[in-house]
Amino acid sequence: MPMSRPLKNLFIACCLNLLMLSSGMAADALSFSQAMVPQAPPGAQVMAGFMQITNNSEQDIDIIAVSSPQFESVEMHLSKDVDGVARMLPQQKLSIKAGEQLILKPGSYHLMLLKPLKALSDGDTVELNFTLSTEQKQTLQVTVSKNRDASRGMRCGAGKCGSGKCGGN
Repeated sequence: MPMSRPLKNLFIACCLNLLMLSSGMAADALSFSQAMVPQAPPGAQVMAGFMQITNNSEQDIDIIAVSSPQFESVEMHLSKDVDGVARMLPQQKLSIKAGEQLILKPGSYHLMLLKPLKALSDGDTVELNFTLSTEQKQTLQVTVSKNRDASRGMRCGAGKCGSGKCGGN
């Protein structure tokens, strides 16, 4: 039996609303660019992750955890000069205000990728899983690069970052 015109219009409007709602929910709150993991020297127990993270939403978002299946653990750090000694301070979260950007780079905020489960070299891919304060999860694939220039200048006070060594820095 055919639908009446008002009922048909209501049905179409409901379907369009559901479609718009589901596409809005599928959009990632954060976008990542210029992501890189510099290749570490042989035997290094720590690698670093750098990138630009943009908050595309209308609310502030915290990254509350990062993990990777290729590493025993991933820590969020801030490099900071404390009493003339460069230190890497673990961070409980990385906050990104609505519509703004956070840059993870040497000498500032960055990810410490601790204890690789296997050696990673140029061209390998690292999977990073981000847990957000919005209860969303986002995954990023980052290519390991021979370009070690990105990690130059990263030092820590006693030669240790978290539970691993600083890969010769």
